[in-house]
Amino acid sequence: MADLPSALKRRIPALLGIWLSASVCACETTSPRPSVSTLPVSHPRSDLHKQQTVSSASLPSETLPPRDQQPFTVSWTAPSSLPLSSDGNELPVLPRFFTSLASLSQGERKQPVRVSWLGDSHTQPDIWTQAVRTPFQERFGSGGLGFVHVGWKKWGYRHGMAELSVQGQWGIEPPRLLSVEPFDDGVLGLGGVRLVPQKGATASVQARPGTLQGRARWELAVRFRHGRGALRIIPSEGSPWQVHADAQHTHVQDIGWVTTEPDSGFSMEVVEEGVEVFGVVAELEASGGVVFDVLGLNGARVIHALGWNETAWQQRLQRRAPDLLVLAYGTNEAGIRNLSMQGHTQDLVALIDRARIASPNADCLIVGTMDRGGDAMSEKVHVLNEAQKQAAQLRGCAFWSAQVAMGGKASMQRWQKENPPYATSDRVHLTVRGYQKLGNMLATDILQAFDAGTVRMVSESITN
Repeated sequence: MADLPSALKRRIPALLGIWLSASVCACETTSPRPSVSTLPVSHPRSDLHKQQTVSSASLPSETLPPRDQQPFTVSWTAPSSLPLSSDGNELPVLPRFFTSLASLSQGERKQPVRVSWLGDSHTQPDIWTQAVRTPFQERFGSGGLGFVHVGWKKWGYRHGMAELSVQGQWGIEPPRLLSVEPFDDGVLGLGGVRLVPQKGATASVQARPGTLQGRARWELAVRFRHGRGALRIIPSEGSPWQVHADAQHTHVQDIGWVTTEPDSGFSMEVVEEGVEVFGVVAELEASGGVVFDVLGLNGARVIHALGWNETAWQQRLQRRAPDLLVLAYGTNEAGIRNLSMQGHTQDLVALIDRARIASPNADCLIVGTMDRGGDAMSEKVHVLNEAQKQAAQLRGCAFWSAQVAMGGKASMQRWQKENPPYATSDRVHLTVRGYQKLGNMLATDILQAFDAGTVRMVSESITN
C-alpha cells in the first residue's frame, strides 16, 4: 500500500470540483501575529471512558464563552443501552464529543468542535473523511477548513474544502513521507511531514466556493530553523507582507491573520531559502461549527506516528485542542508477515496516551481496519480488528469496525464485484463511491448514538 492505486489517482483531479463540503467562511486583514504554543502539558486521564454524563463546564475553558455569556450548562447523557447499528457495529458512544455537539446545537458554544483524524492512504485524499465530515457540517454548521498542507499536491494529497496550487521546487520530509525511526529532529508538525521550498517557490490555498463564509482566522505554521529565510504572504484580501527569520526564534511559529470575504485564501512565496512549512489552519471565528483536521499519510502505520518528535507533536495537537481523536490504521500493518498483534495493541495505546497528554479532554474513536482481498488476508484483518478493539477497551475509546460495516470477512471481494464497484481492483482501497458509502455509514452510526442520548440545559445558578 505504498501508493494509491493508479485508477484512484487518475480520478482524484476530476473530483476536486465535486467533493464540496456544506459550509462557508471569510475574513478582515490584520497584521500577522507570529507566535509559538507555550501551553503547559497536562497529564492523560485514565478514567475518561467512565464519563457517561458530561457537562460543558468540564471542558477546557478556552472552548467556552465567558461565564456571563453562558448562563446555562449543557450536558449529554447516554441511554442505558443502545442497539447494534444496521451494519452490525456497536454505536460509538463519545460523551465529551457529544456534549460539545450539544453545546453547539443549543447555541451555547461559539468555538468550533474539532476532530483530528489520523490514518493512512484511506485518509490522506480526504474522500472518506469528507463523507464523514459533510453530515456533521450540514447539521451543526461548518467551522472552517481545518488543517491543510501547504506546498504539497503529489502522491494523492488533496483537501475536499480547498483548491491547492504549487509551483517551483518543494521538498518534502521525510522524503518518502514515512520513517519508523525519528527523521532528523522529528519535528514534522501536526500532519507528520514538513515542506521545504527553494527560493522562488510558491503555494496557495483557496477555499472552494461555498466552504468558508464569515470572519475566518488563518494560522500558518513555519520554522526558520537555522536563523535564515524569508517568505511573502499574500492574502486574498488586504496587503501582502514579508516574514523574516529571527536568530532568536528558531522554533515553530504560527503566523496569523484574519479575512472577512467569502471563500478566502492566500498564497505564499519564498523570498529566501531556509523556511520549513508545517501547514495552515483556517477556522471561522466565534461561529461554532464542526472542523476536521485530516492527517492521513499514504502507507502509514501507527509506529510511524510514534516516530515523530513527541513534545513537538503534542504542542501542535494541544494548540488544536480536538474534541475527538480518530485513529484509522491497520491496512499497512496487515501487510506485515509476522505482525505482532499484541505489539499493534501496544502501539495504539502508546499513541492514545501521547495524544491525551496534549488533549486530555478529547474523546477517542478507533476505526477498525477495512477488509482486504483474499481469504488469508481477510482473516488477518479480522484478528487485527480484535487487537484494535482491545486497545480501545484499554484506553476507554469507542471502537467501530470498518470490516464489519463492509459485511465482515471476504466483503472486499463483494464490494469489488458490485456494479459500479465499491472497491478498486487492488482489493485494498475503495472507489470514491465506496469511500462515500463507508463514510456515510460511520457518520450515521455516530449521529444515531448522539440522538439516542439526552441533552439537558441546567442553569449555572443551580450547578454552582
